[in-house]
Amino acid sequence: MVVTDINMVRQLSTTINRRSLSSLPMLCATLTLLVDLANSSVSCGSGIKSVGGTVPSGDIILEYGNGVPLEITCILQSDTIIVQNLFHDRTDSSNKTKFPSHRIIFYKNAEIVPRQYVTIINATAAQLRIPNPPAGQDTYYCTLLLDYERNKNESYEDEVTDLNTNGSHLLGSQVGVCLNRVYVGYKPAIVKNFTCISENWVNLRCNWNISENPIKTTYTLLFRLPGRAGGRIFINCPTDSDIKENTCYWDFNTTPMYRQPYEFYDFRLNGQNVLGNSSTFFNFHHYANIIPASPINITVVDKTESSAMLRWSVGTMTNFPRELVYKIEYKSQWDFIPENWHSIITSDVECSMSNQTNLFLYTMNCQERNDDYYYYNVTDLKYPSAHYDFRMYVRSSLARGEDKWSSPGHITLKTKPSIPRRPPRTDIGSFESITSRIDKSKRNVFIYWQQIDDSEKCGDSFEYRAYYTSTTEQNKSIIHYSNEIYESYAKFQGLSTSVGYNFTVYSSNKEGLSKEFSTIYVPSESQRIEKPILLTKMVFHQQGVFELSWKNSGTTELSSADELNYYTLFWCENVNRDPYQCNGYMNWTHVPSSEFRCNVTILNYNVNNHYQFAISANSRRLLSNGTNSYHQSNCKSSGMVWESCTIQNNITARKVENVWVSVISSTFLGLRWNIDCTDRIGLVGEYQIFYCAVVSANNYICSGSMLSKTMSREEAQKDRGFTLLTNLEPNTTYIVSISISTNYDKGIHSDPLLITTLGLGGGWYLKQEYLTYIKQLMKHNCYP
Repeated sequence: MVVTDINMVRQLSTTINRRSLSSLPMLCATLTLLVDLANSSVSCGSGIKSVGGTVPSGDIILEYGNGVPLEITCILQSDTIIVQNLFHDRTDSSNKTKFPSHRIIFYKNAEIVPRQYVTIINATAAQLRIPNPPAGQDTYYCTLLLDYERNKNESYEDEVTDLNTNGSHLLGSQVGVCLNRVYVGYKPAIVKNFTCISENWVNLRCNWNISENPIKTTYTLLFRLPGRAGGRIFINCPTDSDIKENTCYWDFNTTPMYRQPYEFYDFRLNGQNVLGNSSTFFNFHHYANIIPASPINITVVDKTESSAMLRWSVGTMTNFPRELVYKIEYKSQWDFIPENWHSIITSDVECSMSNQTNLFLYTMNCQERNDDYYYYNVTDLKYPSAHYDFRMYVRSSLARGEDKWSSPGHITLKTKPSIPRRPPRTDIGSFESITSRIDKSKRNVFIYWQQIDDSEKCGDSFEYRAYYTSTTEQNKSIIHYSNEIYESYAKFQGLSTSVGYNFTVYSSNKEGLSKEFSTIYVPSESQRIEKPILLTKMVFHQQGVFELSWKNSGTTELSSADELNYYTLFWCENVNRDPYQCNGYMNWTHVPSSEFRCNVTILNYNVNNHYQFAISANSRRLLSNGTNSYHQSNCKSSGMVWESCTIQNNITARKVENVWVSVISSTFLGLRWNIDCTDRIGLVGEYQIFYCAVVSANNYICSGSMLSKTMSREEAQKDRGFTLLTNLEPNTTYIVSISISTNYDKGIHSDPLLITTLGLGGGWYLKQEYLTYIKQLMKHNCYP
């Protein structure tokens, strides 16, 4: 009878878990009656020693969101010593009657369940009831709080309203009663991200992801093939990998085996758990989901300087019943941006171009094939004698998306050489003429050019060739090659200063000379335009930024309607700091003849190299036919003048060096100093000369007022660093110093000089009318 009652309790408790809230009063009354009959025999489980158990026992599984509450009844065994001891004293400190069931505590995992979810059924039973349990896997415990610790912690009586409270409850000694694993989850969900891929048409693998479900759910995959025979039978996965790993794999060795010839598969994915079943159907396009292996046996059948005939095979995919599409990507050794690959898309039946990001596209020929190989002629390759890397991909013509391409096959080739693509660039003024010191009728001429890019050399044994021609009395042309030739210039020795020369420059390699050539005309010395002077380079802290300033010769004219006058500023990259004959990469810019200053920013500046600058003055006659050749008939130039001064842009703290006295008289003295190249440019405003008579030769203190004289930069340059200090006292010692006034600040005084004038009978006596004459004498060093 007792066993029957316990079973009824468990059945009714299960019923409670599945009934609506409106039945709760009647069910609780029934449960109370039955527990009173059966509480002496309930246990937590076979072989478990406990003071009670739970109904229902074991695992509890609920469907989330269906309205069924979670109900667990914790029942104490009244015949155990612990429970009997709790019956001896049924009153607490407030004389309230307390049964053992009042000391039952429920835990969700490690946290106490608030008392609002617990109902006392009778003296030995309490029930947990959660109306809408959250989805998840949780362990619920019921424990018994022992009587002798109960009075130490009344906080358990505190009202708690949140099931997921993190509140702290300091409890006394407890004894466990029983536990339940509770699973609140879902029926098997419909699978949406089902994918299958065939590798090289020799196997098939399907994968899918399942939704998270606290309730254990298994999925099994089946397929059937179209047609009368296969359309009625669903075939299982070869192994249980569909159940364990959510994947299934077929090849020619599995049972069932991979069905290669079928273009379509019908898949059914069955889901199952204790709450129910689901089935998802997929019509799978087999031939649109094949990723071939890389093309193999890639070779170069033929090549030219701008094309390459490629041959390859595709192994198993040769017999594929649908067309294949190929993507050929290539990049030369001169394509320096890694992601920029030229791309071709072609198929068995037609050619089409693919507009893809970061790819340069060119129209190519359509491919050909025989039983074993495919052929494709890649044309319009830009660089002769260049290494090209090729990547070749293949995919089914039915496939969609960039993820269906095979991994690439690779080959590297070198195109055939050709003559150089072009000659080096020259400018009207890119020459230098140096007259011999020994024979003024002879000169050495240097012809400069801008090197062509390595990608334009197009073959081995590359060099530049420069020459001029002359005509004999027999009207025969003679070619005169340069005496020396380098990467950026050629040297011609012993040329006449009275003859103009027209020079020709080619690029050359093993295949021959470039089709085009550059020319540059070097006029006779009498026809040359006067050179600019005082080219000064200012170096800024910002790397690659320079300021160039210069002066004209005094005869440079502005442009007119039929004549263009201008300057050319050259700069040359040189490893060494040796002046002149720069052998590095040369570039230039044109500046109007009205300008005398120019800022230059050098791209790709190399901090390890030195940059030399030069300037030429040019005049070009504008011809009506648009001719732009640098020829004697329409252009003249001074040729190049290299920089003669390099300065930094921070000269505010500079002082004048090398100050000396060139002449002394009784009433005046001549003062000289070196004009530094920094004084040429506009940063120097003026020179100030300070002087005064001192107490004695051993005492630098002025005996009178400090006197000063100011000279502009232009005056100082004109007089070449010379000035006269007049109206001095005879036989008197003076202290003299010079400072520079810049656009930014006053400069530092030069080191002081002590000079004693002569007596009245011992030298010059200055009269005002002789001032100009004496200054001329001083400047021409008539007096040491």
